[in-house]
Amino acid sequence: MNKKKIVLISSFISVVIIAVLVIIYINTDFLKTKEQLFWKYFGVKKDEIANIVSNNELKEYDSKLNKSSYIKEGNISIQSKHKFIGQIEAKILEVGDKSQDFKNISIDINYNRKKISDTDIIKDENYYLIRSNLSENKYVGFENSNFKQKAKQLGLKNVDFIPDSIKDIDFFELFSLSDEESEYILKKYVPICRKYVKNKDYIKKKSNDSNDSNLTIYELQISGKQLKELSIAILDELYHDDYTLNIILKKIQMVDINNKYGNLENLKVKIREIQHFIYNKEANDEKFLSIIIYKNENDVEKIELVLKNDRTISIENENNKIIIKQYDVYDKKIELDTIDNIARTILNSITEISYSKNIKNNDINFVDFNVICDFGIETIILNYNYEEKIKNSIENLNRKKDIEYIELTKDDKKVYETILQNIYKINDLEAGKNYLQKN
Repeated sequence: MNKKKIVLISSFISVVIIAVLVIIYINTDFLKTKEQLFWKYFGVKKDEIANIVSNNELKEYDSKLNKSSYIKEGNISIQSKHKFIGQIEAKILEVGDKSQDFKNISIDINYNRKKISDTDIIKDENYYLIRSNLSENKYVGFENSNFKQKAKQLGLKNVDFIPDSIKDIDFFELFSLSDEESEYILKKYVPICRKYVKNKDYIKKKSNDSNDSNLTIYELQISGKQLKELSIAILDELYHDDYTLNIILKKIQMVDINNKYGNLENLKVKIREIQHFIYNKEANDEKFLSIIIYKNENDVEKIELVLKNDRTISIENENNKIIIKQYDVYDKKIELDTIDNIARTILNSITEISYSKNIKNNDINFVDFNVICDFGIETIILNYNYEEKIKNSIENLNRKKDIEYIELTKDDKKVYETILQNIYKINDLEAGKNYLQKN
């Protein structure tokens, strides 16, 4: 056999061997490091969860909805496990047209099966008309702006928590990223993570549970010092990364009701503040954060985030539903003296959140959202579900021009006083008193 044939045969065999190894590497766990295995199965779960929030079917539905009329029928229920409070139920009917930015909303609220309030709302572009028993069943109209100023004119002192305007949040847009954005962020920040997190920080082991011998556990352990250095490095890169900052900015502007970080410079100032705060925090080489993946054969059951001495959060999905559980929370104090403490108390009391969204025939959207809060002496269960249908047209919708209403301006203090008197069941308002804060 001449040398040329030997070279050709050797080259062919080498190509076959390389191809086989590539196929084995891609399709199996053979030859993969612990780091690669961790991120492989982390990506599997991430994609499964992301698919519930954002997929092609949802994109098509959302695009169609933004050009159409619709009807949304929803229910909210709040139940107390030990009956410390009665059952609260609300029925919501919303009819509108996304393309013209107007809608009619009716809300009926019942407490222990007795009606306590019914409210009608008309939103017509940037204007609201509201009728309820608090306004003596008269429509009150106001522009969707300057709420803080109106509150100050009433003599209210603490108005920081009052937004300047009401925002309609497009949750699909809020949680979705384009393929281009995702690819850019991964390429930009994964190398930074790998600089501070090494292969030795990854663990692969079999479960000790004899009832589940097929369960494999992949864990990433990060020390406080690693997390501190990694956070500072990412924030420093982010500060100079206008592309990613503008992505973040678009998301913030959807929910930042007080517009604190509504521009690039304010956002950069906040990043430097956070970076400075982290820099001054003490950190050591002890384990601070663990990310744990539980894999049963080829199925990733759940992911857990364990924060040292604070809490454990598990994330899983089943039957097209996202389930987030929180347990082992260290700080469960109930503090209700400020808005921040109220928010922290509620956040720390949450034990489970579940969310599902399903599209039927590209025209009907079903959403179910549940929150369970355990306050120690009481458990509160909140459920919100609705069905939304896209319609070709809807008739007999009320518009601003069709309604007689009282215009809320700076001179309409008497109307404000009437509303507050109905809320607080009092005859006279004390000048300068903050009626939204407990004395």
